[in-house]
Amino acid sequence: MSNNFVDMEQDSSVPSPVSTNPIPERLFSLDVIRGIALLGILLISIWEFGGFSTNEQNRLRLLGKGFDFNLFASALLLFEGKMRALFSLVFGAGIILYMQKPNQPGLPSTQELYIRRQMWLMAFGVINAFLLLWPGDILFQYGVMGILLFPFFRMSKKGLLIAAIIVTLIYCGKMYWFYADDHKAYKKFKAIELIEQKNKKDSAAQHIKDSLSGMSKADLAKSDSLFKEKTKLNRIQEGDKSRWEGLVKGLKYDSTKAPEKGEKTAMWGNYKKVWQHLYQRAQGKEAAWLYRIGIWDIGSMMLLGMALLGFGFFSNRFSTGTYVLLAIAGIALGIFLGWLRLDLQHSKHVDYIKYLSKKPISPMQFFPIERLSLALGYASLIMLLLRMKLLQWLWQAFAATGRLAFSNYFMQTIICTLFFYGYGFGYFGRLTQAQLYFFVVEIWIVQMVFSVFWLRFYQYGPVEWLWRCLVYRKRFSNKKENA
Repeated sequence: MSNNFVDMEQDSSVPSPVSTNPIPERLFSLDVIRGIALLGILLISIWEFGGFSTNEQNRLRLLGKGFDFNLFASALLLFEGKMRALFSLVFGAGIILYMQKPNQPGLPSTQELYIRRQMWLMAFGVINAFLLLWPGDILFQYGVMGILLFPFFRMSKKGLLIAAIIVTLIYCGKMYWFYADDHKAYKKFKAIELIEQKNKKDSAAQHIKDSLSGMSKADLAKSDSLFKEKTKLNRIQEGDKSRWEGLVKGLKYDSTKAPEKGEKTAMWGNYKKVWQHLYQRAQGKEAAWLYRIGIWDIGSMMLLGMALLGFGFFSNRFSTGTYVLLAIAGIALGIFLGWLRLDLQHSKHVDYIKYLSKKPISPMQFFPIERLSLALGYASLIMLLLRMKLLQWLWQAFAATGRLAFSNYFMQTIICTLFFYGYGFGYFGRLTQAQLYFFVVEIWIVQMVFSVFWLRFYQYGPVEWLWRCLVYRKRFSNKKENA
């Protein structure tokens, strides 16, 4: 492997539990991929940061044409879920790299330090979600998943690959499960509709019968009130009905009013108002999303990353032909499945009841395979371009951004919350989709330049240094002696 792929500042190597060959502690390729993934994640996160509302997204899905739709569809196809998958891939490889470190005299074991790292990562995630007010935080989930996958680091590379495939298939099964739940919800709704129609018919017939029987007005009013009470649904039926109606309503574009008006009012408020508005959303992402989807979403790619490290994928051990084949096949399959998903989602938004009746699969059925294919294709393409040794300055900038990924992630949160939220500049919901992407590019430039210059003077990013001090429970010098 050429030295171009290794960060020579950390050149110690020991045998990896998933490979017979030694692997450097830090790989240049991993830093590059991590940096690209971190920057790419912001392209999707900016929707929530900037107030690109679900209602507006529904309008574009139903429109199905025009510049705004093509821009939106391109982001969905190429980046949605794929950058997080790419980041998870690198994170999984990082688990093996960290766990292969030998124990050092006078320090806790590598295993204990690893668990400390993950616990502190969870703590940073809580700070990011509930103090810095980014409900889309992923640090907490990565901390949890790092602990759950801790026992897997001793598994063979083939075993890890099989585990990644199994988890991906379970993820596909979860997508069908959710779709089956929608089927059940619609059947309950139809049954409730029949009950309501029958009750109304019976009530009307009885009311006519009572009217013709010559009852007094007082008795007639009492009888009418009694039958109206009988036509009411019980609490469970009301809940089932409202859940289905809410589901369908969430798929439609509301042109008569702006459903996001209330959200804008809250997001343009002070820190307290924004916190109150985002608290439940952040809580749901950190808890419900993790155990329903995140464990499969993140876990499948982490396991794949662990396996690929053992096979030598990130160490430049594959042939050029193999990287080319993986890049072409992965990107082609991912784009095809993504195109199919977008087409099915359009049909779903047009008439979900008709979709449920006609389509046997969920629009998201193959999304886990789509994101895995594209992430693997992207990673293979990056490895191929690194081997070609073109645009070295650009790869160095991406690598620097990846080495400061923790700091840059927090920087993205701070910049975006201050720019968009009411206690800052208050631009939430005021920029078009295209303007949001221009803002993302500006952040990319700032972060890449910052990362390159910071690493000229310091060994670690500011948050990485703090994280290291907390894990080892001692203060380290961060400034480079030759700076």
